Amino acid sequence: MKIGIFGTGMVGRTLAERFIADGHQVMIGTRNIEKTLANTEPDLIGTPPYYQWQENNVTVQLGTFADTANFGEMIFISTFGQVALHAIDLAGIEKFDRKIVIDTTNPLDLSGGIPPSFAGAIGNSLGEQIQRHLPQAQVVKAFNTLSMHIVVNPQLEEGVPVLLLAGNDKEAKVKVEEVAKGWGWKDVIDLGDIGEAFYMEASALLWIRYAFNNASWTHAFSLLRK
Repeated sequence: MKIGIFGTGMVGRTLAERFIADGHQVMIGTRNIEKTLANTEPDLIGTPPYYQWQENNVTVQLGTFADTANFGEMIFISTFGQVALHAIDLAGIEKFDRKIVIDTTNPLDLSGGIPPSFAGAIGNSLGEQIQRHLPQAQVVKAFNTLSMHIVVNPQLEEGVPVLLLAGNDKEAKVKVEEVAKGWGWKDVIDLGDIGEAFYMEASALLWIRYAFNNASWTHAFSLLRK
C-alpha cells in the first residue's frame, strides 16, 4: 500500500519507518522540500534535522503536501496541530476524496512554553475540523494519545495499553484497526463518531503533560473493565 504522511517530525518519521519495515511504500510531505532538506536545526521538541534521518531512510520519498496527498492511498496527518488545516489546504482538498485520513494531531498551545496547554473545544476538536474540511474523506482520529514509538510497537512488559479511535465511517475504522493489530495492538476501542475526538485530544494532553513533567515518554494508558 502507498502511505502518505504529512509531517517531517518524529511522529511522521516513526510511522514511516514502521510502514517501510512492513513492506509499504511511503512518502512524507512537507511545505518546502528544499527548505526541509537544508535545515540544520532541531525542531521545537528537539528532533534532529530531517536530512540526517533521510540519509538513513533512503527508501522514504520526500514530497510536497500535494505530492503526498496524490501518492497516498491512506494518508496520515501528523503535523503540529496548529498547521494541520493549512497543510491540507496546500495539498488541495480534492486530493483526499474517498481516502482514509488518519488524524494523529493534538490542539496544543505552546505560547506559554513547555509543557503545552490545551487549545481544543467541545464540538470543534481538530478531528472534527479536519473531517469538516474534508467532507469526501473518511477521517479517523487515532494514534494521538501516546508516544509514536509505542504506537508502532505496543508490546510493553508492564501491561497492555489501550488504543482509542473515533470516526464517522465504520469501514474506515476497521481498516485503521487492522493496521494497528498488525503492529501488535490487542485492545482497540472504537469510541464512536468523530465528535469523540475532543475527548481523545483532551486525554492526550494528560499524557503529554505527564511526559514533560516527569521527563519520561514511555508511559501508556490502559482501561480496566469487565
